[in-house]
Amino acid sequence: MDYTGSKSIEEQHHQQQRTEFPLHDMGDAFFAMATIEEGDEHFFNGIHRHDFYEMLWFTDVGPGQAHYIDFNRFTIERNQVFLLLPDQVHSMDRRDKCGFLIAISKDFFERLIGNDIFKLFKYSTNFSVTIPDCRLPVLNALLDLIRIEYEDAQRPAILESYLRSWFLHCIELQKEGDGLSAGDPRLQMLLESIETNYRKQRKADFYANQLSLSAKRLNELTRASFGKTVSQMINERLILEAKREIGYLRKPIKEISYELGFSEPAYFTRFFGKQTGFTPEEFRRRNVALM
Repeated sequence: MDYTGSKSIEEQHHQQQRTEFPLHDMGDAFFAMATIEEGDEHFFNGIHRHDFYEMLWFTDVGPGQAHYIDFNRFTIERNQVFLLLPDQVHSMDRRDKCGFLIAISKDFFERLIGNDIFKLFKYSTNFSVTIPDCRLPVLNALLDLIRIEYEDAQRPAILESYLRSWFLHCIELQKEGDGLSAGDPRLQMLLESIETNYRKQRKADFYANQLSLSAKRLNELTRASFGKTVSQMINERLILEAKREIGYLRKPIKEISYELGFSEPAYFTRFFGKQTGFTPEEFRRRNVALM
C-alpha cells in the first residue's frame, strides 16, 4: 500500500483486510538507509511490525503530523528522532514528512549500543528526542559519513563507529532534556531482568533478590527514577505484549493468556480489563475497526 496517495491513514486502515500485522524483515542485510520521502514502500506498508531496529529522523514535517507506535499516537516535531524496537507495531502516513530512515539488524544494533541500550530507553519502550538547532551540524555531519559509507563499501566496523557516535549524541540530548545523570546500573539490570522474566515472574521480591535489595528499597529506586513501582512496570510490559499478541486475529485469547503466564484465561481477562478498561475481545474489535 502506498502511503503517498490521497487517502488518510485512517481511511487506509479501514481498507486493510489483513488478519494480522505483517512482519517486515531485512533478510540477510544488517543495515539499510533511505529518506522518508523516497524510501522503499516496504518500510511504510500499512500497519506492520519489524524484526529490526528502525530509526526515524523527521527533519521537516507539516502541521499536525503524527505516527502510531504500539497503538498510541505520537505527534511529530521538526528534527525529532524516534527509535522503534523489534516487534513494535507501527503505522505512518509519510505525506508531509521529510527526513531519514535507518534500519539496523538486532545483532548489529545491540552490539553497537551494548550497555548503553538501556540508558537509551530508560524504562520506556519508546525513545524520542528533538535535536536542537545548535546540535544539528555535528549530527548532520555524522549522518553524511554514514550515508557515504552505506553507498560505498558498507564496512561494518566503520558504520558501527559512525552510528555509535550518532546515537550517543542522541542519548546525551535525552539526558540533558530530562535532567538525568548517568543511570543507576542496578536499574539497568532490573530492566534487563524484567524483559527476560516478565511472563513468569511478577513479584517485586524476585527482582529485588536478583539485585541484593529489599523490595521496599527497589520500589523506592523505581519510583524516584521512573515514577512507578516494580509491579507497575511489569504490568505495563505484560499489557504491551498482550496488545501485540491480540493483534494476531487468528490467535485465540485463551492461547495468549497461557503464553503470558496466566493459569486461567479468566485471570488474564480480568487483568487486561483492569489495566486497559477493555476486555481482550473488545480491544481486538477496536483494532479490527482500524484495519
